[in-house]
Amino acid sequence: MRFPVWVALIICSACTPKDDGSTTVEDVLALTGDATAGSDVYANDCAVCHGADGSGGSGSNLQGEDGLEDVISVVLSGEDAMPSFEGDLTAQEIADVAAYVTEGFPEAN
Repeated sequence: MRFPVWVALIICSACTPKDDGSTTVEDVLALTGDATAGSDVYANDCAVCHGADGSGGSGSNLQGEDGLEDVISVVLSGEDAMPSFEGDLTAQEIADVAAYVTEGFPEAN
């Protein structure tokens, strides 16, 4: 018995995961974050709200934040007044800035 080509395509498309371009926490956790590179990302994208030293401002205080997965999740999805940075930052940039935030701010140590 032969299936029409369109039936085979439907079956294959249902079995193949779709790549919608979204980044997951797991995608970012699979990368090695570079805190030095993350300091540049932080200065350009985060400091305006969270302060140069992470002590807060219009954004929350990030000093002492050590939950890597939580930081990544909030950067990807946003929370409260903070917007999502998914699509604005690459997965590597998110890994880098999360490393910078969770390793501690040099000014705070």
